[in-house]
Amino acid sequence: MGTWPTSPCLEKGCSFCCRNTEMPLSPSDVLRIATTTGQHPEQFSKEENGIRILLNNPTTAACVFLDTDSADVHAPGLCSIYENRPTGCRTYPLILNVDDEAFLDTLCPHREEFPEIPPALLLMLKRLDSELQGQS
Repeated sequence: MGTWPTSPCLEKGCSFCCRNTEMPLSPSDVLRIATTTGQHPEQFSKEENGIRILLNNPTTAACVFLDTDSADVHAPGLCSIYENRPTGCRTYPLILNVDDEAFLDTLCPHREEFPEIPPALLLMLKRLDSELQGQS
């Protein structure tokens, strides 16, 4: 699976996008996470409008897989399933608008520091979108 060649998120210890997440999960994401964590999908996700999305920890308001004790959106945190994280997490801050045009999310505090968009990531994002469209 592809990824960004460099990530300012890792370099700066940023976990902003992991806070109050509404990350959609493809069926393959759900299977991969369930298999590697030993958790039932209901433990880490919920279904909304026919699509599974990651749950947030009620105490920290962060993704259930973010290792953090803080609810501060600028507090550091590490992904406990980084090697098996969802496709949307791998491609973020690359997202699609309503016309299926890719752009870097303006909510990302480090969006200007990302390198040029690798074609493989764009392809991954388009495949994820197709999978999710097929679920709803």
